[in-house]
Amino acid sequence: MWRKTHRGFTLLEAVIFLGILVLIITAIVASLRYVYRGQRFAFEQADATRSARSGLEQAVRDVREASFADDGAYPIVAMTYTSLTFYSDYDNDGKIERVRYFLDDTDFKKGIIESAGDPPTYNINTEVVTTISQNVRNTPLSKRLFSYYDKNGNEIINLNDIDVLAFVIVSLVVNLHPERAPDDFELRSSATLRNL
Repeated sequence: MWRKTHRGFTLLEAVIFLGILVLIITAIVASLRYVYRGQRFAFEQADATRSARSGLEQAVRDVREASFADDGAYPIVAMTYTSLTFYSDYDNDGKIERVRYFLDDTDFKKGIIESAGDPPTYNINTEVVTTISQNVRNTPLSKRLFSYYDKNGNEIINLNDIDVLAFVIVSLVVNLHPERAPDDFELRSSATLRNL
């Protein structure tokens, strides 16, 4: 009588098969983690860029439109390397507001004071502050947020010389997670004060 023999995997073949299977799965998981990490970095960089661009565009637009206040005050109130206070009709309502852009820890903020009364006055206690960019790294990196220049292109060293200001450069350095990649993202723009 003739017999058929059925042969299965030996223990050695099963161990080798499982070893190869584990290597393949490990390679797939490592590849997926690499792809997801790269994608996360791209999204974080895009978010940092969006945040910086949004804050920068607002600041530059408002600085360009700096004008004399409703009470007749000079357009520039105060300037430092981390803040700029001036008068501008930022919302196009026909009234001039007192606008303050400043750095508060890692937030780039905007403060608005509406004029009120007759004659118009600006009550500092009514300032409405909003955050326009987050994760700003200018302070830890010792980078100026604002740089100021006169009409000849010379940098203004004495920040009390508000009457010679003609040109402002705003520079934001943003990084959502400074302890890891992606690196800091710096965005710069400038504004010439049109109404002076």
